[in-house]
Amino acid sequence: MINQILLIFTLVLIYEFFRYFKLINIIKTNISIYKKILKLFKFRKVSDSRKEKLLFNYSKKLMLTSLKLLAIFTFVLIFIFVLNLLFNSYLNFITSFLGVIEFIILFLIYNIIRKKFYAKL
Repeated sequence: MINQILLIFTLVLIYEFFRYFKLINIIKTNISIYKKILKLFKFRKVSDSRKEKLLFNYSKKLMLTSLKLLAIFTFVLIFIFVLNLLFNSYLNFITSFLGVIEFIILFLIYNIIRKKFYAKL
């Protein structure tokens, strides 16, 4: 029973953490930078010096967005490992088949409840 309560607690915190840091927007930005880099290599009419400057700027942006993603996922993993240190069987539970199914079902329920609640505000 404690694992289910922890699962709900973890789900809400991670969901709200992702929404606060706009994880989807960061991922979309990362993908758009990759697309720009690929398009840059396809252009034949652009000079090499211009390509170098653009590639350097895209690389800086890509590194920053990738570091943001890495920091967000690292924080989530550290949070889960700290919970595992406090409650020994928690990591085994959330990585089991039953834990994953419960996580998905609770995520869907929480998402629906959250949308209905914030739609009224």
